[in-house]
Amino acid sequence: MLRYIIGVTLIASAIMLIRRLANGRMLKRHQYAIWLLIPIYMIVSPFLKISVPVADELSSLIPVAVEKAVYENAYINDVLDLEKNDPADNVFEQAGEQDHAVQDHVLNNMEASHKALRKPVNTSAVLNGIYISVTAAAVVILTAYNAGFVIFCRRNRRFADTDPKSGLKVYAISHRGVPFLLFNKIYVDSDPSGTSEYAICHEACHYKHGDFVWVIVRHLVLALNWYNPVIWAAFILSGRDCELACDEEVVSVYGDGYAEAYAETLVMQMQRRSEFYRFTMTTGMRSGYKSMKRRIVSIKHPAKKSYKVIAMSLASLIVISGFSVLEPKAAETEQNIIEEIVNEAIIEAPVKREAPFDYETRKPVVKQVNSNQKKVTFFRDDSVINALLTLPEGNGPHKTIVMRGEFGSQLTQYNEIATMLNQNGYATLQVKNTHEGEIIRRSGGSGVKTVADVYFEQILDHFAVIDEMRYIPEIDMDNIYLWGHDIGGIISLYTGIERQDEIKGLIIVQPDLNTAQSLEFSKDPELLVRLYELLPDCHVPTVILEPEKGLLSASRRAVNSMPDGKLVLFNGELSKTAHNTENNVGEMTLEALKNLG
Repeated sequence: MLRYIIGVTLIASAIMLIRRLANGRMLKRHQYAIWLLIPIYMIVSPFLKISVPVADELSSLIPVAVEKAVYENAYINDVLDLEKNDPADNVFEQAGEQDHAVQDHVLNNMEASHKALRKPVNTSAVLNGIYISVTAAAVVILTAYNAGFVIFCRRNRRFADTDPKSGLKVYAISHRGVPFLLFNKIYVDSDPSGTSEYAICHEACHYKHGDFVWVIVRHLVLALNWYNPVIWAAFILSGRDCELACDEEVVSVYGDGYAEAYAETLVMQMQRRSEFYRFTMTTGMRSGYKSMKRRIVSIKHPAKKSYKVIAMSLASLIVISGFSVLEPKAAETEQNIIEEIVNEAIIEAPVKREAPFDYETRKPVVKQVNSNQKKVTFFRDDSVINALLTLPEGNGPHKTIVMRGEFGSQLTQYNEIATMLNQNGYATLQVKNTHEGEIIRRSGGSGVKTVADVYFEQILDHFAVIDEMRYIPEIDMDNIYLWGHDIGGIISLYTGIERQDEIKGLIIVQPDLNTAQSLEFSKDPELLVRLYELLPDCHVPTVILEPEKGLLSASRRAVNSMPDGKLVLFNGELSKTAHNTENNVGEMTLEALKNLG
């Protein structure tokens, strides 16, 4: 509401300023027309809002709309501790020791927390109730008054004639407000000597301009903004411009030679004091002394048509109108993101996966980054998995490549490869690896962890991503490919083995197979997972990309163990700084996808 009040006040003030500066340099009908911007803004503003982030330092100067979660900030700080390791991506990873008891309290006992919070008096609701009541009363009073006035006119009028130029019917009535236009009827004085042809022409010009409609709009704008003194001033000034535009039209109809005679008619009308109530839905010829003086001066010195002035005025109003639809919002902070993630996550009932991979997932949170990118936050148990979805052109759903990188990689590290895939019609979902500190926390606190502990947590995260991609309509769940580099390759390979029915193909780049071929867990030293024993049962088409000068024995052994495995060599070595190699890998990825179908 505050945004609307500021906007409509700003526009009305701008129109008054332009009206003052452009006086005599713009035709009166154009000056009158710019007032239409106020009702247009009133109609458009509820539907058109452009959110603009505002820094905390400006929040005290600019009214900022902030979306607050329904739980206390103290809980949030204990629930998640996200650190910004990748500002360019505007995504965050979860790290550090977390307090499970506090988080469980937030996620599972929200209802109890809400009851404990004292609700303050809703001042906004009270003011809104007052506004609605006064506005409704004003509309009812105006409607009732004008209904009574119409009844009075119909009962006391007498048909006099039909205006030959406009075709409007002219009625004679005994009323101090004559002449005036009421809808499509012209009312003149019952004494013929008190009415001239200029008066009838004046009211006919009002009808030609559609003022019988705009006078209703003008009163409605005032009724809806009765609390705003700027709108009261706009109401009065727009009424004056209505008469000035009509005077200009009358002179245009008769010609400049009749301007003096028409001005004398206006003076005669001023001498006959009017007690005509301003709030009737009519357009009249009369006005007060100061207004009539301006009208006569305007007739004597007519405004000149200047397209330059009109263009500058419209440009200024468009700019001001654009600012008026801006809605300042708090800049997205870490706290805002945490609140939104947790709040939206608890809406969706968790989906529990049974042993041996025992975990729960929730509906992911998707936020638009730009026209073709979305930040996606997945959930597994009480953990957050961050990803970046980049879409190709078209509506989709699209074939999708789920990408995992080396352990310390950021979400933009493989952008060149992702861009090449996007340009060829594939969507890419780059998934960020879980922070080492978070893996230690999940594994039971500090202490020595095995490679298996690290891989297992990452693999379960990958499972959760595949589970919940179904909520993203742009992803074709029948065409999912896994792409992984280094540790991401091992994660993708293990995931593909376990989720074969959901994966269309695997593309593994420089996997560290020697390290991951036998995995022992710290919690259960007797548990041993041997990768090469699993590969013969992997029927997912797989391509392993290796540098020509790399250690190829482990990859050769892997593809020889798989029913549908292939080893492809490339020049160089894929790393954070090897952009040329990245292009080569991107091209080979596209070629592999064609072979995989």
